Amino acid sequence: MQKLIVSLPLLLIVLLGGILRFYQLGAMPGVTFDEIFYPQYGLQYLSGGTFDSVHPPLGAYLMSLSIYLYYLMPWTESLVSTGFELSNLDPFSYRWLNAVTGTALIYVSYKVSKELINSQHFAILVALFFCLDGAFIADSRIGLINIYLCFFGFLGLLYFLKWVNSTPQFSSYFLMAMVFLGLAISVKWNGVGFWGVIPAIILLFWCLSFNSRSFIGSQHNNFLNRPRALSITLLFLLLGVPLIIYLVVWIPESLSVDGFSYIDKHRYMADFHISHVEEKPHPYQSEWYTWPVMARPMAYYFSSYQVMLPSGSYQTMYTAMHLFPNPALALFSIIAVVILTVYWIVSVKNSFTAQVIGPDFAVSSFILIGFYGNFLPWSLVSRSLFLHHYQPASGFALIGLALVLYKLMSRKEKIAELLYRGILILVIGAAIYWLPLQLGLEIEQWRFHQIMWFDSWI
Repeated sequence: MQKLIVSLPLLLIVLLGGILRFYQLGAMPGVTFDEIFYPQYGLQYLSGGTFDSVHPPLGAYLMSLSIYLYYLMPWTESLVSTGFELSNLDPFSYRWLNAVTGTALIYVSYKVSKELINSQHFAILVALFFCLDGAFIADSRIGLINIYLCFFGFLGLLYFLKWVNSTPQFSSYFLMAMVFLGLAISVKWNGVGFWGVIPAIILLFWCLSFNSRSFIGSQHNNFLNRPRALSITLLFLLLGVPLIIYLVVWIPESLSVDGFSYIDKHRYMADFHISHVEEKPHPYQSEWYTWPVMARPMAYYFSSYQVMLPSGSYQTMYTAMHLFPNPALALFSIIAVVILTVYWIVSVKNSFTAQVIGPDFAVSSFILIGFYGNFLPWSLVSRSLFLHHYQPASGFALIGLALVLYKLMSRKEKIAELLYRGILILVIGAAIYWLPLQLGLEIEQWRFHQIMWFDSWI
C-alpha cells in the first residue's frame, strides 16, 4: 500500500499524459503538415513502393508498424482495402504509436530524473513538465518522427546514468545505452546530440578529477573519484555499437531498393541538410536563437466554418493545431538554464581555486551539456529551421527547471515557497489556457485570436 501511495502521483501524471495524447486522436483529418511524408514512407514499405527520404529509415519503419498493427485490429478492414492510398487510411492508424511513445516518454523522463537525483519530488516535477509541454503533446498526436528521436535519446541516457550509478559498473547498462542512442541516430541524424552527452560527460569529469579532490554527493562521484581512461571494451561500445545499430537499421531499406548504395543515399541526405536552400522562405521557419522564447510556433492544421446561432447570426469556428510549447514552461526553463550555466561556471572556477565542486555539479553538467549540445549546433545550419528542432534541447531545459524549483523548495523560506508555487500555478494555468491549440480543439474565432498573444504566433 505504501508503495502504491508513493507511485500514485506518477501514475496520475502518466494517465493525464495519455489522455492528452489520445483524446480525439483520429478526429483531425489527415494528412496534416508533414504527415504527407512520414506515413507515406511507412505505407510505401508495406506496398513495396519506393521513395526518397532525407532521414534514416527507422521513423518510416515505425510508421509502417503503426499502420500494419492498426489494420490487424478486428474492428478495421484489411489494409489491402485501402488500396495503399494515404488518403484512404484512418489517421488514427499512423498516430497511435506516436501517442504511446509520447506517453512512455513521460515515464522515461521520470526514471532519468531518479537516476540524476534520488528524489521523488524532483522526478515528479520533471514528469509533470514533460506531460504538460505543448510541443511534446502536439508531436505525440501527429504522424511525425520527432517524438521517436526524443524517446530513444532519453532512454539511451537513462541506461548511461544507470551505468554511472551502478557499483560495480555493469557494461550491460552501457551496451543498452549505446543501442538506444544508435536507434535515436537512426531516426534523425541530430540524435548524435544525445550520444554526444556521454563522451562529453566522461571527458569533463575525468579532467576535473585532477583538480578537485572534494566532490560532494556519492551518487555522482564515479568519474571524479576514480579517474581513468575508457577501457577498450567501453570505447568499442561507445563508438562501435551505435554505428552497428545504424547500419543494421538500413538493411531492410537496402533490400527493398534495387541498386541501393549507402554512399549515394548518404550523399543525397547530407546535401539536403547542409546545402539545401528553399526558393522562398517557409512561412513557419524560425531562427535557432528564437526557439527558447517560442517566437514562431508552427501551424500543423487549420480549418474554419460558420455555424448559425439561435439569434440568427453566424459564428465562425476554428479548428487549429500548432506545435505550441507551454509558454510558461518555455520562459521559466530557459531562465533555469541561465541560472544553471552561471552556477556551473562558478563551480568550475572553484575546482581550480579551492579544489571543491558543489553537490549539484554533476546534475547541472548533464543538463547543460545535453541542452547546449542539442541546441548550439543548429547555429551552423544554413537551411530552413523550425521550432521542432528545439525539442531535444527543450527536454533538458525542462529537467533544468525542475532542478531549480527542487532546490528552491529545499531552502525552506517563505519567499522561495511562494515563488515555487507561483511558477507551478502559471505552468498548469498555461497548459489549460493554450490546450485547444495543442489538441486541435474546435474554438470560436474570438477565442483563437485571444490566445494568440503575438502576431508571430499566428
